Amino acid sequence: MAAILQFWLGSLGGSYWANGGAVALTIAATSLSILGFESLLGYAGLGLGAATMILIGNPLSGTATAPEMLPGWSGTLGQLLPPGAGGRLLRSTAFFEGHGIAHSVTVLATWLTLGMVLCLAGGLRHRPTAAVADTAAQPATHATGSSSAVAGNPGSSR
Repeated sequence: MAAILQFWLGSLGGSYWANGGAVALTIAATSLSILGFESLLGYAGLGLGAATMILIGNPLSGTATAPEMLPGWSGTLGQLLPPGAGGRLLRSTAFFEGHGIAHSVTVLATWLTLGMVLCLAGGLRHRPTAAVADTAAQPATHATGSSSAVAGNPGSSR
């Protein structure tokens, strides 16, 4: 995505590797947090994560203009969600040589960590409990069938 934006469309300047890292970190934080909500809460978590990132995060990100131009607290809230932090990080790497990236990287790393923790919690929550069984006490079962089928009894399937 960064290569298309920078080399084909020419809309980004600065270091390609910094821009690519900013795009990758933004995508990872957004998608992993949505995946974490889904793994913990199921389909409701998928809806919650998507609504948070797309319906709230995108409009409040201020990426198209600036978060300072949004009314009241909405610009600040938008910068605490991955779309807003990612937009500011990409703006900083593409046009300002990486100055002012600390807040954006911290927000994205926090969402990335939250997503990993939610995925881990969802995996532990849905993990089947293994019953400890004594295999020596259980009768042996064979995949080939019963001995009556091999001996040629009238009720056998051979």
